[in-house]
Formats: sequence, structure tokens, C-alpha cells
Amino acid sequence: MRDERFLVGLVLFHALAAVPGLALLYALGLLKLRPLALLAAAGPSVLLGIVLVGIPLITLMVVGVSVGLAAALAVTAVVTLVLVLVAAGTRERRPVPLVATGPPGTLVEFVAERVVLGGTALYLLVAAPTFRNLETLWDDANIWSLKALGLYHQGTLVDGLSNNPALSGVHLDYPLLQPMTEATFFHALGSIDLRFWHFELWVLMALAIWTMAWLLAPLGPRWPWTVVLATLALSGIVIANIQLGDADVLMAALVGCATLSFGIWLHRGGLPYALLGGVLLAGAANVKNEGLVLGTAVGVALVAAAAIGRRPGRWRDLAFAAGLVLISVLPWQIWVGGHEAATRNTPSPWQVIDDPSYLTDRLDNLWRGLGQVIVQLMNTGEWSLLVPAFLVCAVTMVVVGRERTVAAFYLVAGFLAYLSVAYVYWVTPIQDIGGFEQRSGARIVLGVVFVGGVGLAHLLQIAASAWTVPEPEVAPAQRPAATPVPSAVEAGGIRSAP
Repeated sequence: MRDERFLVGLVLFHALAAVPGLALLYALGLLKLRPLALLAAAGPSVLLGIVLVGIPLITLMVVGVSVGLAAALAVTAVVTLVLVLVAAGTRERRPVPLVATGPPGTLVEFVAERVVLGGTALYLLVAAPTFRNLETLWDDANIWSLKALGLYHQGTLVDGLSNNPALSGVHLDYPLLQPMTEATFFHALGSIDLRFWHFELWVLMALAIWTMAWLLAPLGPRWPWTVVLATLALSGIVIANIQLGDADVLMAALVGCATLSFGIWLHRGGLPYALLGGVLLAGAANVKNEGLVLGTAVGVALVAAAAIGRRPGRWRDLAFAAGLVLISVLPWQIWVGGHEAATRNTPSPWQVIDDPSYLTDRLDNLWRGLGQVIVQLMNTGEWSLLVPAFLVCAVTMVVVGRERTVAAFYLVAGFLAYLSVAYVYWVTPIQDIGGFEQRSGARIVLGVVFVGGVGLAHLLQIAASAWTVPEPEVAPAQRPAATPVPSAVEAGGIRSAP
């Protein structure tokens, strides 16, 4: 009986999470209500649904409302209803996406993309059962699942756990999207199963890879980026992080999806991709503090790219996206600021800027961090030539002027993400830097890798594509009729917008 309820709960958890995600994509005009389009968007919808439901649940809990399965179902229904109403009200004003044109891909390209994508999908499916029965260790036991158990049993932030000075060493300041998702997952299953939670973390990673592929698929040739996504999915560092139950992969994957969405916005324009990027970035910032830092790096790069761009409405789009992120992160950050036990182990820049001697005395750590991050990024055994290829591709496109703004955005975002990790080395109070590198060196660069990875995937696709240039908006009577030429991707039935 338990096994039947367990299976039903597992299916319902993902099915219900997909509903608000599908509503969001439809409201943004990125989804057409056709069977193949709905199937293609199923993965991204589940990932988005977890963010769209999890953040309001965190907000409710911060203001003192106890949350559980009933609250999660209510929030799901309310969010979905709001998005459906938005979709109904904006039906006539949805943007028409650009259409990729150019000659169809060769047979070799067609076969290559199918083999790589199919092989990656098969690997993700076959490997999933191996994550069903793993131990709860280290950070998972002391941070993520500990908080999830508190939320599952109490439904609120009890002082004995969330504001306990004795537990300040286990990152009480870390955001709660992963523990909240874990607690809701257990409610759906009908019981706690800490060992099985690793399976769900693997599913979330696979959904993030699916989301990247879904974002890229309608834009042009797929063969240039298939190997990049396969490299991200097959890395042993990603596998190890999920086996340990950590939150780094989920955070980095959401940052990667957000960065890609913003890159597409820079290239194609249109508010929907900016808003989608804002939702995904808000999710990353609510998983780990590093998500907020990396999100800031992406935001600075976006502002710099928008400043040199000329697309009308770009500042309005960015303002809406920034507003989404700000509204989503403020509740938890306000709560942390009001509770002394939730102190941050890594000082923020404004906490150390008034103590220059602290920074100058630790310059050796900064130089060491700058070097060690490069060592991790150049680990070809895990990431192949992903990072060097990204640098070569981005710099080349900036120099030759091919979509220079987009290439510069990815380059600056990656560089700032790199500096943010080096900053951790610089200011960390940990004395045993060697031990810190051994324990955390590989995982703390995941955000940098995913930013560079999606940048490489998108830039390779741009380099291999022929694009239509958007014309200025004119009245319908003035717009000449034209029959769009479907790309090889569209001919295959995969579209992200009507």
C-alpha cells in the first residue's frame, strides 16, 4: 500500500508542479497549446513550477504562516489562476517570435544531434535509479535535510532550529527553496525518505538540462550545442554533488538557465525572455547565497550589455526582471537581517570595506583563489574543453563583431562569476585553505561553469545560424505579407512560441 501511495505521490508532485509552469510559459507567449509543444515544455514547466510555488511558500512562512501540503496546493492553485488570467488578458498582445531561416542541416548534423541528445537523455534515465537509496551525509545532514525535516514537522521557522545560536555554524542564513521543495516532496510521498531525496535532486538537474535544450531548440541548428549540454550533464562533479545531497547543482543550473534566457533576450528582444530569466534567477537566489551573488554578476553584465545596445524597451524589460528578483529575495533577506543567529560565514563586501587591513592581510588568499578557480575550470577530465572553448568563441565574436553585445554579456558574466568565487577565498574566515579547497574547490565553481557552458552553447548556435533581422513595428495594413520558411527544428515540431 505504501509503495502505491509513494508512486502516486511522486507522479502527482511533478504533475502539479508543471501546472503553474505551463501557465507561466503560456502567459509569456512561449508556449502553444499543442500536444507536442506541451510535451516539449513539460520539463521546463516542472522546474519553473517548483520556483513559482516555493518562493511564495517561503514568503508565507517568513510572515508566520504555517505551511504544509494544503498550503502548497493552495499556492499552486492561486499562482496558476493568476497566470491564466494574465494569459487571457494579454492574448492579443503577445509578441511574434523571430523565425530562424537558412538552409536545412545536413544529414550528418541531423544524425549527430539526435545521437548526442538521445544518448544524454538515455544516460539521465538509466542513471536515475542509482540515486534512490543514498546516505544522508555532511552538509545534507547538517543543513539541507535538517531544515527540510524542520519544515516538514513544524511548517514554520521555529526558534529551536532556525534562530538557534548553537546552530549558527550550519548556515542558518542559507535560503530555503531546496529544503522547502524537499519538505513538500515528502508531504506528496506521504512519508519522509531522506535516501530517496537524492533521486529528486537528479531529476531536478535533468530538468534544468532539459530547460536549456528547450530554450535553444527553436532558435536554429541544434548540433553545435548538444555536446555542451552533454558535458554539463555527464560531469562527475555534478554526480558527486547530487550524491551528497548538496544544493550547488540546483543553484548553478538555475543560474545557467537564467543566464541563457537573458542571452536570448539580448539577441532576440522581447519581454518574455527577460521575465523568464528573472523567475529563474529568483529561484537560484533562493537556493543558496551564492545564487544571489552570481545573479548580481549576471545582472551587472546585463546592464553593461544593455548600455551598449540599442534595442528599444530594453531598460523597461530589465526593470521588470529586476523587480521580480528583488520581490522574490527580499522576504528571506529581511528575515535573516533580523535574526542574529543567522549570521553569514562569508563576509559581504560592505562588511569588510571599512577594514582595509583585513583585506590587505589576506591578499595571498586572493591570489591563491584566482589561481585555484582557474585550475578547477580547466579540469578537462570533468569539463572537457568547455571553458577554453567558451573563451575562444566569446572573444572571437566580440573581435569580429558577430552579435558582439551578446558575446560581451556572456564574457562579462563569466568573468564576474569567476571573481565572485575568488572573493570567497579572499575573505573566508576559514584558516585551513588547503582543506577548504579539497572539500569545496570543485563544487564552488559550478556556477561559473554553467554560465560559461550556456554561453558557449548559445554563441555556437548563433555562429552556425542565419537570422532574420527584426523590422520596426508597423501597422498591420503596412506590414507586407510573408510566408515564414520553417527551420529544420520547427519542421521537427519543436517550437517555444506561437
